[in-house]
Amino acid sequence: MPEIFVGRQPIYNKQLKLFGYELLFRSDGAPANAFQSVGADGATSRTIINAYLEIGLEKLVGNCLAFINLTEQFMLDDNSLPISPKQTVLEILEDIVITDEIIEATKRLKAQGFTIALDDYIYNPDHKPLMAFIDIVKIDIMQLSEEELIEHVNILKTFDVKLLAEKIETMEEFFLCHRLGFEYFQGYFLSKPRVIKKKTLASNKMAVLNLLAILMNPDSDMDEIEGAIGFDVSFSYKMLKMINSALFNLNREIDSIRQAIVILGRKRLCSWVSLLALTSMDDRPSEILHLTMVRAKMCELLSETASLSDQECFFTVGLFSGLDILMERELSDLLKPLPLKQDIVDALLDRKGDCGEAIQCVMAYEVSDCKNAHFKELTQNDIFIAHIEAVSWANMVFDAQ
Repeated sequence: MPEIFVGRQPIYNKQLKLFGYELLFRSDGAPANAFQSVGADGATSRTIINAYLEIGLEKLVGNCLAFINLTEQFMLDDNSLPISPKQTVLEILEDIVITDEIIEATKRLKAQGFTIALDDYIYNPDHKPLMAFIDIVKIDIMQLSEEELIEHVNILKTFDVKLLAEKIETMEEFFLCHRLGFEYFQGYFLSKPRVIKKKTLASNKMAVLNLLAILMNPDSDMDEIEGAIGFDVSFSYKMLKMINSALFNLNREIDSIRQAIVILGRKRLCSWVSLLALTSMDDRPSEILHLTMVRAKMCELLSETASLSDQECFFTVGLFSGLDILMERELSDLLKPLPLKQDIVDALLDRKGDCGEAIQCVMAYEVSDCKNAHFKELTQNDIFIAHIEAVSWANMVFDAQ
């Protein structure tokens, strides 16, 4: 029997803060084949069961909304859906024919407290009676020219709905939709850096890069590391607060960076300081910071599950894989001043070696490309568990700061 689990894709608001996740049915093998093998109704059933019963919605989406595709059969079923409306957005699929029965079903679901969205919407005047019960309209911007997109926006502004732009691949597309009045945004655009040319790094980013250079230099002594960590009082406070949190569960209080170095060890401490340094850049969207943390921990967990050594290297590769997005520079340029081991550089730039295979798996998984999300002899269930544990861990780190 194939292993079945739930993929997820983030949805952001205008400030690039996380708004929700679309939960996607996934099975082993190619996603399209997996979907066809169970059908749309089966996919919806499995997504609901896995997300709400087996995994737990809080592990998948935290306090955010969960967007779930709803088929015609589920809509017309008079029985209440076995899910809470408080945290759920139901998406009416684009291939559902809008009939009087569908309009009544939408009205009933709306009355139960669900937020209702139209998926992959292409304007049709016949949909007007349905609009009274719709909260969000999702538009696939790849299906429309810019002129058609503007026309759709102008028409939909006459209704009391919010617009969500799907399949945004670049920051330029994000800015276009932002100007047009979209409220929410979904796509892979935050996975790619927006390179800013002829502009120096901001001072806080330069300080972080200098700190990383010292931490990653094997010739740096304890005094240099202690001084680098203490470059900013607030940063030192955050570091000590995190070390004394439940994440480490130490049996004594740590009140100095030097103590932390002695107790945790240089490698472990440097990994954590690197993580905290990147998350200290509060000018970047929080979901990007969360993404890098999930990558770091998931790479580490994959290496642990596969019984590989040098797990700190896997953590570093996962963490630094988002350095270009955080710094808005080419990754190859950012790595030059960092005295990293060559296998880490090769993994980051060329996806070579075990670390390269791990980060490739993680990055494929985060865009629900399950066909390419593989690592060593691990099952898809192993990879899924690593992802869920990494998300939970990243949430704890955010809470501990």
